[in-house]
Amino acid sequence: MQRTESPTARRPHRNPEQWRTIVNRFEKSGLKIKDFCRQENLALATFSKWRSRFRDKPSQPGFVELQPSTIPSPTSESWSLQIDLPGGGHLRIQVGQ
Repeated sequence: MQRTESPTARRPHRNPEQWRTIVNRFEKSGLKIKDFCRQENLALATFSKWRSRFRDKPSQPGFVELQPSTIPSPTSESWSLQIDLPGGGHLRIQVGQ
């Protein structure tokens, strides 16, 4: 009886930065996921999991322009600013009161 090696035994462990590079390479390749994974010897399920993680999370932080819903008058002595963060968090700054 001939013993065959598991396909996962040949695949190296990769860190998140390596997966980000692979996902970026896929995005630029123009290939279908299945073809890219076959070419790169990647498990389709594992690649899809990592691709989903990076799609839900931007690769680099960026600037976001904030538009106030109301602009406080320059003569007011108190004001507040609330920023709603992803995940339900809030950042509130109050001056005065």
